Amino acid sequence: MNQEIEMEKGLFHELYKQLDSLDFRLYSPALLSGLLHGYLTVYSMVRVYPWLENDFGTPGAIHERAKSIVHLYPGQLNGDVPVDTRAGYAADKMDVYQLYSDLGYLKNGLDAAYRILSARGNGKISLPCRTPNICRMLCNCYYFAGDEACGELAGHLVTEALGYIRGGARGVLLSWWDAICLYGDVVGAMMLPKEDYKRLEEERARLRVSVEREEDKRIECFRQAGQDADFALVSEVFAIWAKREFNLSNINR
Repeated sequence: MNQEIEMEKGLFHELYKQLDSLDFRLYSPALLSGLLHGYLTVYSMVRVYPWLENDFGTPGAIHERAKSIVHLYPGQLNGDVPVDTRAGYAADKMDVYQLYSDLGYLKNGLDAAYRILSARGNGKISLPCRTPNICRMLCNCYYFAGDEACGELAGHLVTEALGYIRGGARGVLLSWWDAICLYGDVVGAMMLPKEDYKRLEEERARLRVSVEREEDKRIECFRQAGQDADFALVSEVFAIWAKREFNLSNINR
C-alpha cells in the first residue's frame, strides 16, 4: 500500500510540474475548474506546511497560477453561457475569495449567482436546473450572504442526489461528491437538527469508500491514456491527487 501511495505521489508531482508551463488560455474555461480547485488545495497545503514550498513553489506563485484561471471567467458569467456552467463559475469565484480575501471575487460571484437565481424576475429565488454546480453556488450564497433560503434549496438538492445514489445511480456520485461535502460542512452543520446532521455525516462516511473507488478508476484511465489523456481527465485527476496529497500531509504532520 505504501508503495502505491508513493507511486501516486510521484505521478502527482510530475503532473504538477508539467502543468506549470501550460497556457490556460488555450483551453475552454469550462474545462479549468478542476485545475483551479487543485491549485486552491495546493495553495492551502503550502500555507499550512511551508516546507512543501520545495515541491510546489511559494504560495504567491501558486496564487498567480490560480488567478490566471479565474481571470478567464468574467466573460463567461453572462447569459450567453449555459446556466449550469455559469453557476460553476460563480461558485468558483466565491471559492477563490475564501483563500485570497479579495472582495472583488466575492462580489462578482454573488452578483452572478443572484442573477441566475432570480432570472424569472418575480423577486423570488428559483432553481434554473438541479445540478452539482447549482448546489455549490447555493451553499456559497448561504455561507457568504447568510441566505437561509439558499441553504434550504441546497438541502433539497443534496437529499435528491443522495436518493439517486442510494437507488443505484452511482454514476453521478463523483459529480455530486464535492457539493454534498460542501453542503455538510457549510450548511448542514448550521441548519440541520443534530440527528439529521449525524445521519448525513454517517452517509458521507459510507459513501467515501465508493468515491475513492471511482476516483481510482479515473486515475487508472489517466495512467493508461498517458500523453493522450484528454484535458478534462487531466483536470479532474489533478484535483483528485491534490486532495489526496493534502490529506496525506495532514496525516503525516
